[in-house]
Amino acid sequence: MLSKNGKSFREERFEFRHKIVDAIYDKIPADMVKHLGNANKELIFAIEGVFNDIVKRIDDRITKTEERHSIIDRGENPDNEEGKEKD
Repeated sequence: MLSKNGKSFREERFEFRHKIVDAIYDKIPADMVKHLGNANKELIFAIEGVFNDIVKRIDDRITKTEERHSIIDRGENPDNEEGKEKD
């Protein structure tokens, strides 16, 4: 549904939010805005690292399961420690 000026509610909300953010940022020194932006990026990178670790564990589980199924398909016991490399 469009408003009187022909914009959707989503567009108007987007513009309104940015007007508020711009008004706040105009009152803050530029170096502080840069510092806040860098802190936000670091937080995102930290969260990304957590997700990357989760994805790696999922990939490791898939690989391990495929290896175990390969051993089972050969008619061997996947829990048999003989023939496995020691760490």
